[in-house]
Amino acid sequence: MAPDSGTALPPRAREGSGWSWRFRRLTLREAGLLLEAQCWLLLCQYLRYRRPVGQLLRPATSRATSRPLDRRQFDTITGVVWALTRAARYGVFRPKCLVRSMALERMLRRHGFEGGEIHIGVRLEEGDLKAHAWVEWDGRILGDDPRHVRTFVPATDLRLVEL
Repeated sequence: MAPDSGTALPPRAREGSGWSWRFRRLTLREAGLLLEAQCWLLLCQYLRYRRPVGQLLRPATSRATSRPLDRRQFDTITGVVWALTRAARYGVFRPKCLVRSMALERMLRRHGFEGGEIHIGVRLEEGDLKAHAWVEWDGRILGDDPRHVRTFVPATDLRLVEL
């Protein structure tokens, strides 16, 4: 949303300090979701530091069947993903993909959307093994670019090779 173009002040002066100007334009619901997302990110970052790696995730449960979403459910999921993405990008720290995924899965569950699964994939890039984590809910990739996710092989599909 562009500020009122009728004022004589330069755009930066009208906007204030950038992020604070944008924050003031948020609805109460959006601000609440952003605050909640930042709290989940901080909690998941703490869990990542405090727990051994093998205890961060739990085994996947049975996959939920595909179901149509009504408008309210779609808006809720969209709002949660938006808030978590913005809090990760502009919040108090820049979390890695695993922390973002842990927070998104927990935030979705808190808003009544059980069945979100954290997936971890790997790829070989210039001789280095790269890993990435993302959330899928009902077969949909949430909070991440599906084109980027498809460049990773899901860890459940890995097989040991004999040397």
